[in-house]
Amino acid sequence: MAAKRYDRNRNMYRGSSYYSYGNVAYDVQPEYTPYDTEEDGQKVRIAQERVHKAEIRESRITALKLITIIVVLFAGSIAFMGMHVRVANESVELRREKSELADLKSTNAILAAELTEQIDLDYIKEQATTRLAMAEPQPYQVVYIDVPKQSYTIQYAADTVEEEKESGFLNITNRLKKD
Repeated sequence: MAAKRYDRNRNMYRGSSYYSYGNVAYDVQPEYTPYDTEEDGQKVRIAQERVHKAEIRESRITALKLITIIVVLFAGSIAFMGMHVRVANESVELRREKSELADLKSTNAILAAELTEQIDLDYIKEQATTRLAMAEPQPYQVVYIDVPKQSYTIQYAADTVEEEKESGFLNITNRLKKD
């Protein structure tokens, strides 16, 4: 066992529960150990090392999370810039295609005007009668047909679309208004 500590201020042994008068000291084992043993110190050091290692581990995990977040944000910003460049390129391409379409439409209108100017109905009639041996129809061969401006299928399709859009309550009120 470890030796007892001597207290100089009191001139007695620490931890004893009585005071000894005289020159004889009793050899008494104290009820508790008033000082730290090496085993307790070692346990405390081990616990402190564990806490320190856990703090280091947590700081590494936090740093890893922070680095991951930074990498994800960087990748997202690169992707966003790439998509922005792509959209800008597509808008330039669209403008170019629209201008090309406008040029083609103007060219078509010019060609259509030239074609209508070059069509000569008298020349066509002459070629049909002389070269192709065609003749004009006789009055009894001509049949006139009256075609309505709207087709029945278009009217029917329009009626079904309107009926589908109306709710049951509106349908009943419309029928009552018609009567």
